[in-house]
Amino acid sequence: MSTREKILEYITKNPGITFRKLAQELNMGIGNLQYHLQHLEKEGKVISKRLGGKKYFFPAGFEEEYRRLMIAISNESQRKILLLLAEGDKNQGEIAEKLNLTPSTIAYHTKRLETLGIITRAKDGKNTIYSLNCDVDVLLRIIKEYKPKTWDKLADKLIDLTLTFRGEEK
Repeated sequence: MSTREKILEYITKNPGITFRKLAQELNMGIGNLQYHLQHLEKEGKVISKRLGGKKYFFPAGFEEEYRRLMIAISNESQRKILLLLAEGDKNQGEIAEKLNLTPSTIAYHTKRLETLGIITRAKDGKNTIYSLNCDVDVLLRIIKEYKPKTWDKLADKLIDLTLTFRGEEK
């Protein structure tokens, strides 16, 4: 199997992988990997998306909506925000409180999620209300199918969050 075939196979099995992670997993030099990825992109076999200083790679034909979701869930804080918004619209303060994150951290991640088109925001007086702009079932399926280790960790957290929202004890 050629180097390019190995790279393509790895990206196909791990859609949304970052350049650095790909280099690390394949134990390849950065220059060598860049060379082969450029050829794979020119041949139309691989698609890349840059966001926030990271470059993410997907096999050709991977749906745009799924690419955006894969990039979003690659970050733990963003996954938590998305799962929280799956329960319903929230303002920045509610998100910060429920996830025990600072408002500036929430602002950073919600801006990234907005850039991806996965959430929307609307002003309500002094509050900014965030809403999901994607199908909840698709979001959960993507998390489950492409991040199985993440799904296991999040299942317990989601149960805890749901009980907290309902005012029940864990």
